[in-house]
Formats: sequence, structure tokens, C-alpha cells
Amino acid sequence: MSTQQRLIPRAKRPDIKGPFETLMSLGTRLPGSLGYIARRKLKRRHCKRAQDTFSLVLTDTGPGDLCIDLGANVGTFTQRMAQTGADVIGFEPDPGAWSVLEQAVGEFSNVTLIHKAAGHQADTLTLYRSDKWSADDPGAHTESSSLIPTKGASQAVKVEVIDIIAFIEELDRDIRIIKMDIEGAEWEVLTRLIDHPVLERIDCIFVETHERTNPAKYVPIFDALQDRAEQLTRPYINLYWI
Repeated sequence: MSTQQRLIPRAKRPDIKGPFETLMSLGTRLPGSLGYIARRKLKRRHCKRAQDTFSLVLTDTGPGDLCIDLGANVGTFTQRMAQTGADVIGFEPDPGAWSVLEQAVGEFSNVTLIHKAAGHQADTLTLYRSDKWSADDPGAHTESSSLIPTKGASQAVKVEVIDIIAFIEELDRDIRIIKMDIEGAEWEVLTRLIDHPVLERIDCIFVETHERTNPAKYVPIFDALQDRAEQLTRPYINLYWI
């Protein structure tokens, strides 16, 4: 299909609506943790509205399209993309989530699963799990499994990491949607991807960002990436998703 005929939104910072969002917007100017708390509360409101855009793009996604789910977890969004009839490639490194994911998408012949993490370079790294994770319920508490050590995530397992940009380069098709929830690894991937020629082969990217791991470092990176996203006509990059 011609990209001119596809629904590709334009990235923009969400509008400030109502007194609460106005107050939180002013609060983001405060120094240190207070400013970040206000920013986080404001972003949560904006994320709820951003999810509507994901659903809208799905209405113009179907057979013949390709979607990639980076951090498929137990398959909630993998299923939604697969239900459109598009081909879906899902990446998930966590062995616990993987076992549930396989069952969740087993009925979809248009889904290909890859038992690896997505990153900015090929590697073998440690995946940290929540202390609440248990083999008795392997799919639970896997949403926060991360390649970055975080508080409350001490259980660990070695996982293989794929260079996702090199992977995309080798595909013989353009990509309709990339959904990215890779628990902190998104910063390196996005920073490299946004200046890479392969970016022109993607329609839409929806990213869950994780500034909380180091707000002083990642908030400025978020703002710089958002500035770049707003300059693009393709792809649409949504950094306010979830």
C-alpha cells in the first residue's frame, strides 16, 4: 500500500487540559524529585489519551502489514495486532513470560515469536526479575523484568539480546507498527534508530519510556527525542504510550 494512503498521525506534545494538568505542568518546573513527581503524574494522564491513538492506528492495519512487538510479555498487545490480520513478530526474553506468551498466541498462524531481548547491539546480558516472581505463576510479575538492575528486581537470568536495528535492516518489508516496551533499553535503541536510514521504513512506533530509573539522565533524553519526533512526517513516534 502507498504510505500516502495510510493513517500515520503526527507527533505532538499532548495538550494540557483542566486545572489538575495545569497545576502539574507548572509543577514540572520545580527542582529535583518534586518536579519529576509532577511530570510523572502529568504523563500518566497523557498516556491514557495516547492509547486511543494506538487503537486508531490498528483500525488501518491488516493483512499484508507487518507489526513488531518488542517486549511482548504475555501477549496482550501481540494478540491485538494479530487480530487485525497483520503479520506480527514478537520478542520476549523472560522464560516465565515466554511460556504464557506461547499459549496466548498459539492460535494465530500470523505470529512469529523470538525468544530474545531487543537492544541496540547483539549481546548476552542479565535479565533482572521482580522479587515477587515465582515459578508457580511464571507469567505474573514479569512486566518489570529488565536488563537494567532496579529496586525490587534481584532474581536474574541470562538472556540473548538481538540488535533490533540490524534485524529490521534485513527484513524485506516495511513495518506498520513497532510497539516497544523493553524496560529501559529503549533509550539506546531510539537514540540510534532516530538517526538511522531504516527509520524511513516504519509507519508508527509506540514506546513505553522508563525515566524513573534515572530521571536526571533520561528526562532530557526524552525531551530531545520528542523534539525530533515532532519534526518527522514518518514514522509517527508516540513516547506517551502507556
